[in-house]
Amino acid sequence: ELDHFESLELARPVLQQGWKQLLKKWLKENKLTCSEELGDIVRLHDMTLALSVYLRPNVPNKVITCFAETGQTEKIVLSLKKVGYTPDYISLLQH
Repeated sequence: ELDHFESLELARPVLQQGWKQLLKKWLKENKLTCSEELGDIVRLHDMTLALSVYLRPNVPNKVITCFAETGQTEKIVLSLKKVGYTPDYISLLQH
């Protein structure tokens, strides 16, 4: 598994070249270290893939936003209960 920095540095050019499938493959094989920063990079290219990145290191505020932006609102409450997170609803509504 690549460390945090290596994962970020590898993801940028791969996504810029349009090779999302390769990044998906690496994620499935656990070759990348998922982080909020990696999710932010992926999010610029694919919201659903970013959601899977945010779920792994448990970044609940970004998970909620991705669920909402991909129309999966029914999964928000389940996800919150699963991780025991209480969101700042005012902040979320402002986005």
